[in-house]
Amino acid sequence: MSNEPLTWADFEKVEIRTGTVLSAESFPEARKPAYKLTIDFGDSGVKRTSAQLTKQYKPAELVGMQVVAVVNFPPKQIATFMSECLVLGAVADDGSVTLLQPERPTDNGLRIG
Repeated sequence: MSNEPLTWADFEKVEIRTGTVLSAESFPEARKPAYKLTIDFGDSGVKRTSAQLTKQYKPAELVGMQVVAVVNFPPKQIATFMSECLVLGAVADDGSVTLLQPERPTDNGLRIG
């Protein structure tokens, strides 16, 4: 990890938006335990991602949950799946992830800034 400070222009390039999980399913082909998520980002579209959330969450409890994600990374191949965004969460020493969420419901696709 770099300790070089970001400029404001660097930060503005990162597009972080709110979205609602439409579906969550097991992803047994992934090297590390993960789920395949489909997330609605409103006007920014529906995107899919692979997320290592299996220690803290079950698929059924993720559906309908509002999350925060980076939506402007290029797609990344993960096993047999193309990941289109990065869901954000706090990562504990044991690798468990606690998802970042808006403090109250928001419209899907709102930009975090």
